[in-house]
Amino acid sequence: MFKNPSFIFDIICTVVWLLLAVRYARKGFLAAVVQLTGNLVSLFGARQFSGWAAGQVFEQVFANSFRDQIAASISAEGAVSLSGIAAKYAGFLPESFRASIVEACERSISAVLNDNAVVLADVIVQKVLAPLLTPVISLVLFFVAFALLRMLVSLLVTVLGLVNKLPVIGAVNHGLGWSIGALASLVDIYLVLCVVWALIVITGGNLTVLNDTVMSGSLYYKAFNLFNPFL
Repeated sequence: MFKNPSFIFDIICTVVWLLLAVRYARKGFLAAVVQLTGNLVSLFGARQFSGWAAGQVFEQVFANSFRDQIAASISAEGAVSLSGIAAKYAGFLPESFRASIVEACERSISAVLNDNAVVLADVIVQKVLAPLLTPVISLVLFFVAFALLRMLVSLLVTVLGLVNKLPVIGAVNHGLGWSIGALASLVDIYLVLCVVWALIVITGGNLTVLNDTVMSGSLYYKAFNLFNPFL
């Protein structure tokens, strides 16, 4: 049992959850409520922002360069290798993921095979590279946005923690903090699971102790997959 990576992972998550719950509880009820609310708002806000911004970033920063390079390659070689293009621009992603996008594109690209290289390059960018790279951009933006929002929440929580020093009110506030601390810390565990899932996807499940097969035995990971914000 103790040699099972998923069981060890669950133990670590539980210990971290309890430690964070104690930390939030000690700050008092008001601070813990703000922490919980801030965590949820940060999580939801970061997901909404990253989902919208990823497409904008891809189109504004990467798309035109990709179109020019692919069009030039098609004109020079007179042939199209979708697998080669996917490997060149998104080779860091799992091969199975690239193959699924390429296969889907190959079924719809025949209609433009006889058009000019610019049109064909645009189709490849939108149907191959965008589905491959936009989720990665979204993932990066999600963690950046979440970190920035959490910084703002932490400042407010620090101020509200001073309420514990007030007589009577401070004692009540401190005591009630335990009732909400566990929930606030659970959101932090959820974020950790987001990171774990991202690592599994980016590495293509090739890590010995961090892949879907190993983590399928984790209760935390099973629960996370029911509410995975990226699927």
